[in-house]
Amino acid sequence: MIRHSFVLILVLIGFVANAQQVPSRMQFADLDLRLTNDAIKDIQSDVDAMTRSEKYFQKNLERVDMYMPIIERIFAEEGLPDDFKYLVIQESALVSDAVSSSNAVGFWQFKEISGLENDLRIDRHIDERINIVASTRAAATYLKSHNSYFDNWAHSLIAYQSGRYGAEKLIDKKDSGKKKLTITKNTYWYLKKFLAHKIAYENALGSSTVPYFLFEKTDAAGMHLKDIAKEYDIPLDLIQEYNKWIKRGAVPDDKTYAVIVPLEDAGIAENRGRKESRNPNKALPGEVNTAAQKKFPLVEGDINQSRATAPHEVKINGRKGILAAQGYTVSSLAEAGGISESKFRKFNDMAPGQNVNTGSIYYLQRKRNRAKFYYHTVMAGENMWEISQKYGLKLHKLYRKNRMESPAQPKPGRVLWLRLNRPEKIAVEYQQVPKEEVTEPKNQVSAEQPISEKIIETEKTLKPELKDTSKISTPIAQNIPEQNIALPDENMDVEELPEAAYVEEKNEEVIDDELESEEEKPVRQELMIYEIKKGDTFFSIANRFNMRISDLLEFNELNIRDTLSIGQKISVNKYNDQITENTSNNKDEEPMATNDLSTDTDINDSLNQIEHRVQAGETMYGLAKKYGTSLKEIMEWNGKSDYSLSEGDVILIKKK
Repeated sequence: MIRHSFVLILVLIGFVANAQQVPSRMQFADLDLRLTNDAIKDIQSDVDAMTRSEKYFQKNLERVDMYMPIIERIFAEEGLPDDFKYLVIQESALVSDAVSSSNAVGFWQFKEISGLENDLRIDRHIDERINIVASTRAAATYLKSHNSYFDNWAHSLIAYQSGRYGAEKLIDKKDSGKKKLTITKNTYWYLKKFLAHKIAYENALGSSTVPYFLFEKTDAAGMHLKDIAKEYDIPLDLIQEYNKWIKRGAVPDDKTYAVIVPLEDAGIAENRGRKESRNPNKALPGEVNTAAQKKFPLVEGDINQSRATAPHEVKINGRKGILAAQGYTVSSLAEAGGISESKFRKFNDMAPGQNVNTGSIYYLQRKRNRAKFYYHTVMAGENMWEISQKYGLKLHKLYRKNRMESPAQPKPGRVLWLRLNRPEKIAVEYQQVPKEEVTEPKNQVSAEQPISEKIIETEKTLKPELKDTSKISTPIAQNIPEQNIALPDENMDVEELPEAAYVEEKNEEVIDDELESEEEKPVRQELMIYEIKKGDTFFSIANRFNMRISDLLEFNELNIRDTLSIGQKISVNKYNDQITENTSNNKDEEPMATNDLSTDTDINDSLNQIEHRVQAGETMYGLAKKYGTSLKEIMEWNGKSDYSLSEGDVILIKKK
């Protein structure tokens, strides 16, 4: 017993002795860092704390070694310095569903609003902050955006934690663009903590025995985890453990998602990857059907263009639309449709100065994120805007699904993806189009330019060749009013469209754990109309009315990047203690939020919080002192990254 204890002591002494020592100079990204003695002391303290327990360090290292190949690959693809891979260890220790005290979630600790801003999907069905592939790509995007501003990777790292405006108060702007920095005792703690993680893990990476090899399955659209578990012969609870980002139902099909499959054999994982690479079209949904695409757009209502003397509403692809009449402008047509001109242009992806065409149908609602048709073969003269209108698909989504950059335009014959994102491994496909129509369209904006990839043009198609190459009816065209509506053939109903090419609305309903369609809204509480006031933000409004930011955006068909305007009216959850009851007999009057306690404070007992409207001269420090709380807590409650306040801002104070 004494001998065993002595051996254990020797092992522990050896581990501590081999702990990494902090150097006086080190490299980070493209920076040459010089560390002062005080900085070395601070960083060494963190390194020692991380490596003090060999058992704890090794357990973390196993998890890190499992995920690092995925992170390193994505950073290489995104052009982000490899050193940033140590940041994920600092943020979450690679615990997928880690949650901070300020409600930052996932591998890279995104708050809901920052996740949405970086194109992560966060709703009741999935949370991509917990998906290693999606969140890592979002983190790369976020860091690169900061570096575009600061031109300094160290400052960009600080901004990742404190926000761009917060970072400006913590850094020396004279260091922008410099490649040599001095790290001192006064350097922001977050950067020193990062350097400690880099030092502690750099030489240890790849030395552990990992429990699983993680395979990325990217062809899982519409599949349930239980089906994937069965396919790979692994326990359901194991695959659920590595895919907590799926909260309910199947893997969505609005874009390509990576399902993580933990496999015990590295060879199996590698073979799976090679097999997918050799067979990139395996289980691709839908078919290319140039004959069926002439049925779009699907229009319901009176669309007789010869009688278009006054605009009237119709249904186009299941959305509210309006037929443009002679003499109407964007402004007057929007007014006739009951929406603002800005919304009209937004719903129809219209550029400033772009006018409406008589006889054309325009949308009065947002177009979809994915179409009800899988693929579109480009005809001569068509452009991306026309195709997006034809299928009721948002223009920027059409570009993204096809890995193209605006304003690039496709060549005739190109097969565009309308429902899913074209996987990077799938080459661009071209179909033959009628010879009499194969001419380069005039005023082509530019050649196709894909995002981060080289287009491979090949005659070999990835889907069945079509024998039917009959002449396609003329699609929507901006400049040819009489030929811009493709109506359903009288001899062919919508229901007769080939099942593999068309997705019926009814198939997207959710029953129990089936995949939810993008059109299903969250179960609504009783709503009220709220008028935007000075200082309001999506974050403050969502907190005030006890809503998720994603639900607030969805209820109001808004995007996180949209700008709120004073006086704008939006729908929010209704709470009696926040609203002055409408006692008027006029049913059209809308209830407004009220501050009936004082000029600057509104106490909401049900939410256990105070809403303070900032007055001239007030400071964040003064508010913390007034309400007996800390600056840090106020910053976290309000999602702020700096101490700036403006008159009229609404600050949330949680009662203790």
